[in-house]
Parts: sequence; structure tokens; C-alpha cells
Amino acid sequence: MWKVVRWPIIYFVVQFLLTFFLAYYYINSGNDIASFNTYFNTKQIYVAIILGIIFIPLLNKEFNKYKEKGDKISLKFLIIIGIIISLLYNVIAFYLNDFIFKTNLYSKQNNILVTLITTGIIGPIIEELMFRGIIYNELKLKFPSMKAILLSTLIFAIIHLNVLQILYAFAVGFLLIFVYEKYKNIKASIVLHMTLNMTTTLYLPLLITNNFILNYSVLILSLIVLFVILKYTKFFKM
Repeated sequence: MWKVVRWPIIYFVVQFLLTFFLAYYYINSGNDIASFNTYFNTKQIYVAIILGIIFIPLLNKEFNKYKEKGDKISLKFLIIIGIIISLLYNVIAFYLNDFIFKTNLYSKQNNILVTLITTGIIGPIIEELMFRGIIYNELKLKFPSMKAILLSTLIFAIIHLNVLQILYAFAVGFLLIFVYEKYKNIKASIVLHMTLNMTTTLYLPLLITNNFILNYSVLILSLIVLFVILKYTKFFKM
């Protein structure tokens, strides 16, 4: 089981150490720890780049043990599906959070460019290599397919911590595995994951204005497009 959990553990230890060193430097410079979060947001891109430089080559090397000859990916459909799923989730989650969960998930907007680089590019590459590329494939060697899917998706969901993000990550985890298996190509799940995160980042400034007509229109349009894809294309068929 160590082969399954080692990479998330190593990743979070390194991430913790980087954050700890930043906090140590910040406090030793005479600053108040209470304002560290604001400082960290300005340095987040550097942490993400360091993590990417460390882990992307290591994870890719490990993933090569499981790599299959993949099919050519359908970039157009992956991007469309990513946009639609992200918009649907964010509009629904925004109002559920407002009325039920009342978390701080939508309380602030970080720098868009920094977020696009960290959660839109670096994060998806690391997470797909780790969770679909290594963990899922390792679990497939030990368990039946459905159990491997459930376990890898559960691990992926748990790391997101926030209750709404856990629910979303659990659902999206199945979709990411589906496209990975459909194309036998890790690039497919990476592209989809990037599109999901980038769409969230770009739509968030509009979402948090709480313009009900805009959000309702986006919700309905997204549902219509999803219906058309489900009914008239073969994207969701293996």
C-alpha cells in the first residue's frame, strides 16, 4: 500500500516544508504571523513552480512504468466538457454554499494570472500524473477495476479538504479516470483537468458578483450543451 500513498505523502511533506521555511523567514524579518496568509499569496507562484520542477519529472518517470500506447485525444471535446462541467459545478456550488454550507470558498479572488499558472497548469499536471497516472494504475494491479476507481477517486477527493470541493473532486475524479481510460493517454485527463480549473478561475470574478440572471443563464446554457453532447456525440462512449 506504500506505493499507493507515498507520492501524496511526499508531496505534502515537501509543500509543508516550503511553507514552513517561508513562514520562518517572514517571522524572522519582524513580521506578524497573523498576516502571513497575505504574504504567502504573493509567493504562492514560486512555491508552485518549485513543486513543479521537483515533482513533474519524478512523477513522469514513475508513470512511465504504467504508460500504455495511447490514442489521439479529442482536444475540442475535452475543452468543451471541461468548461461545461466547471460552470455547472461553480454556479450550483456558489448558491449551495450561500444557503447551506456557508464556507469561505467563494469569499475572495486571488491574482488571476498566478491562479491560472498554479492551479490551471502546474497543479493539474502534478495531480494527474500522481492520481490517475500512478495511484490509479497501481491500484488496478491490486484490486478489481471498480474498486481501484473508487479508492483512487476517494484519495483524490479527500486531499481537497473543503466539503464542497471534496464532493466535486469525487465526482470529477470519475470523469478524469473515464477520459484517461477512453484514450489510454494521460494527456487527456491533464487537458480536462486544466480546463476545469482554468474555467473556474476565469468565471469566478463574474460568479461572485452574485448576478442571478447571468448565473442562471450560464447554468441553463451549460445544461443544454451537455445534453447535446450526451445525445448527439459519442464522447461518453468507450
